[in-house]
Amino acid sequence: MPDRTRSVRIDDVIAVKTIEDSCFPSPWDIDVFATLASSGGCNTLGRGKQASMQVIENNGSVAGYVVWEDCLDTSEGRVLNIAVSKNLQRRGFGKSLLQHVFDSLTGRGIKTITLEVREGNFAARRFYERMGMEESGSVPDYYEDEDAIIYSITL
Repeated sequence: MPDRTRSVRIDDVIAVKTIEDSCFPSPWDIDVFATLASSGGCNTLGRGKQASMQVIENNGSVAGYVVWEDCLDTSEGRVLNIAVSKNLQRRGFGKSLLQHVFDSLTGRGIKTITLEVREGNFAARRFYERMGMEESGSVPDYYEDEDAIIYSITL
């Protein structure tokens, strides 16, 4: 079981980047994580948007992370990135992270949450569906080599 979810810290960035690189064919640059960590896990983006990042621990080590944004002007949130260390997947860490996002966003008045996932990532798609999200569209060529399926949930 997950130990706890907390804001990302600068000393988490290497662990986060290691998980990122192992989980995604086109990983984010380390600077994205460093910027969020250096701002305490929350960064104002302008135009009413805010980006947030949390990590989840297992026995005191980073087991996974989630990055999301919200826009209070539109009451919409968007999960930008979520990953769990491969050796800890299917143990509830992803569920805890995504539920944390749902709870955080609804607490801020957000009603609708979306995310994009690779069309061929069937394990992730099943996970989002188990979390109550529904397929709501697609984006051709969203990824360099694949379309994205949009999932959404209204809370």
